[in-house]
Amino acid sequence: MSAIKTDNIGKAYSALSSYYEKLAKEDGYEEWGERVVALAKKYAKGKKCADLACGSGYFTRKLKKAGFEVFGSDISAEMLTEAEKKSSEEGLYIEFRKQDLACFKSFEKLDLITVINDGFNYLDGEKFKKAVKSISQNLKSGGALIFDVSSEYKIKNVLANNVFAEDLDDLTLLWFNELIGDKLTMSLTFFIKDGEKYVRKDEIHTQYAHSAEFIKSALNEASLDIVEAFGADGKEIKENDERLNFVAVKR
Repeated sequence: MSAIKTDNIGKAYSALSSYYEKLAKEDGYEEWGERVVALAKKYAKGKKCADLACGSGYFTRKLKKAGFEVFGSDISAEMLTEAEKKSSEEGLYIEFRKQDLACFKSFEKLDLITVINDGFNYLDGEKFKKAVKSISQNLKSGGALIFDVSSEYKIKNVLANNVFAEDLDDLTLLWFNELIGDKLTMSLTFFIKDGEKYVRKDEIHTQYAHSAEFIKSALNEASLDIVEAFGADGKEIKENDERLNFVAVKR
């Protein structure tokens, strides 16, 4: 799950924001962050960078520590508050902006843009194409876009019409999924410990399945050439890969 949305997503992270990184630890965030930084150093020709759909700012902080002049943006005010808090706790000054991924704008052309951990899955096909065009317009020639998506296989064969649960010391999460066409509706119910009782909160998230072919076509239309594409294991994309990773460079 990730950290951006369309209009309703701004509301969707009210309960999740405080627990997002704690829940995401099982996704191998440390290794993932190091891989993103290595790709950034390999492909970015300069240091000016934006981390879009940044959520609580984990990858934004990794890029900052690696020497990039990075700002983060997200549509969720709660996530941005959490990002600012965590950055401050680590002694980092990072600017965070409230922006919709589908219509991103920067004050200056950038060397690098990242969209990590499913941000693009929260956009339907038309908004995805709009987003990559906006990103391309805000990259310098030769600038790089690094991103990933939960694959069409994962959404339709792993997440679809399934139920998941997480049980932490201070939080229990139930996660119910329903797939209609390419649209996955995720109903999350949180039971958050508050003293001797638990408080219930509910959120609805919506993600969309995008095929590798669709992604490649949309990038090409936006003058972005794929220079790397790999699955979760770092190797060539396979049919049953659950996460697809891309690096594209602006023509």
